[in-house]
This record gives sequence, structure tokens and C-alpha cells, in this order.
Amino acid sequence: MLPPPGGPASPHTAVARPGPRPGPALLAAVLVIAGSAIVGFAAGLIWAAVAPRVQYQVYSLHPPTAYATNPETTAFIAADGSYCVIALAGGALIGLLAYIFAIRRYGPVAMTGTVAGSVAAAFITTWAGHQASGALGFNAVLANSKPGAFLYAPITLGSDGALAFWPFAAAAVAGGIALVATLRERHQTPYAWVPMPGIDSFGMRPYPAGLSEADPAQSHAAGASPRPGFPAPGFPPAGFPPASFPSAEPWGAPAQPGAEPGDQGQSGR
Repeated sequence: MLPPPGGPASPHTAVARPGPRPGPALLAAVLVIAGSAIVGFAAGLIWAAVAPRVQYQVYSLHPPTAYATNPETTAFIAADGSYCVIALAGGALIGLLAYIFAIRRYGPVAMTGTVAGSVAAAFITTWAGHQASGALGFNAVLANSKPGAFLYAPITLGSDGALAFWPFAAAAVAGGIALVATLRERHQTPYAWVPMPGIDSFGMRPYPAGLSEADPAQSHAAGASPRPGFPAPGFPPAGFPPASFPSAEPWGAPAQPGAEPGDQGQSGR
């Protein structure tokens, strides 16, 4: 019997793959998280360089107060939009590198590290972009400015939902590549022949271990059926009367001398 597509493999040919050891897998996950943090820090510097900043005008120094010169400015939305673009690119980069160097070798543990690292990268990007755009000295500059002076405030992320773009992109890239690789491997792996229970009683033996339908000569020498569903050497089995099996002679063959008319019952049909 041939199993349907996606059916179980033969116990004679199925080989169990050893799982990854926990030590190297955990180390790979830690390295993925560390690499993701570096990517997030670099992304924060890029965000600080490309995101537009809002202009403020100093109103009072007691206490230090400043207002946006254009309350309807689109700089706030543009800063969030540039963050989302950088998050998608950075998350995709993390997912790609994590799959190449960790996930395809260590599996789910490395994938967990990829998601955790991308989440850490999201917050690191927000912090690094805010600090690199002037957050460190902004309060001091505001306190020492004169009323009416113009300042540029550091960029901030207005929507916390943009943080989800990092793990989403990383998981989508890494998981998509892993899925394609798994489907390709299953498509290229041939299905083994699964013997029908009780087939030995009919003289049809499954292939021994290490043999398959692609090796008919070896299978025949080992005493297995040359093809699935065909009798093995020595068929019919001992103990069965010869009359219970169809004759091997062609239809209409002449009766042998001295044979009874009933012995050639098939020749007249």
C-alpha cells in the first residue's frame, strides 16, 4: 500500500532527527538578542538623523516654557512614520540574520530570542533617537534661552503601537523563510512504502531496512517483493493447496496429457 500525500513514513526508513542541545541554543538566542540591540541602537541614530523636528519658541523662563510655532505641523506624524519605516527595515534585517545564523540550526529557542531581541530593539530605537536628537541638553538650553528664542525639540514617538512593527517584521521574515524551507524539504523527501498489516500471511513482505522500491535487485535478493503488492519469491506460501490460486498458464492453454477436464477450468472461459 502507498500512503496518501502527507502520510506517515515507514518505521524501517524513518530517521529521528536529534534536537538541538539546550546550551548552544540558549547561547544562540542570547547572541541574537545582543545583535538585535545593536541594530536597534543604530536604527535610533538613523531615526534621529532623518526624522523632522518640531520648532518651539521660548515663552517664559519662570518656569521655562516653550510652545510650538506651528501647532498644525506634520512633523509629529512624520516622525512616527519614519520610525515605522525604520522599524520594518530593521525588523526584517534581524529576522533574516537570525534565521541564517541561528534559527535554521537551533529552531524554536533561537526564534524566541529573535522575537525578544526585536522587542528590545524597538525600545532601544526610541530611546537612542530621543537622546541623539538633543534630549540630553534640551532642558539646559531652554533654561538659558531668552524669551522669544527658537528651539528644536528632540524627537519622540507619539504612538506606542509603532513599537509592534519591529517584532512583526522580524517574525514575518524569519518565520516565512523557515516555512518555505520546510515545505521545500517535505516536497523533496520521498514517501516510504507502508506495509499493510497482515501482508506477510499472503507472501508479500515489505522491504527490509535500507532497501526501497528504487532498488529492485537488492530487494529481490533480500527476499522482499520486487514491487509493492506483488508476490515475493516463494509465493504461494507453503500449506496452501495449489488449486486455491489462479493458474500461471495463459488463457486458452491446451490441457496437458493425462490431465482431468476440471484442471483446465479457466481455458474454456
